[in-house]
Amino acid sequence: MRRVIFQAGLNWRVIDNKWSTIKKAFANFNVNKVASFTNADVERLMKDPGVVRNKGKIQATIQNAIRFKQYRSISAYSKNT
Repeated sequence: MRRVIFQAGLNWRVIDNKWSTIKKAFANFNVNKVASFTNADVERLMKDPGVVRNKGKIQATIQNAIRFKQYRSISAYSKNT
């Protein structure tokens, strides 16, 4: 699922080439860590050439982590999104 957020509107090769850096930049998609990202983290990621520097995609990833934490399970999250 995570790749889909970044891939939308982009070539899969772009995502494949940056995927390891994206994962690292987003704390290996640790929900607790990503959910605690701040506006400063968004700005930091916007300057990182190793990730897809699309503010909407970055903010969506953070918001998804926040919502996932709220529901505490993938099935509850899926029913409410």
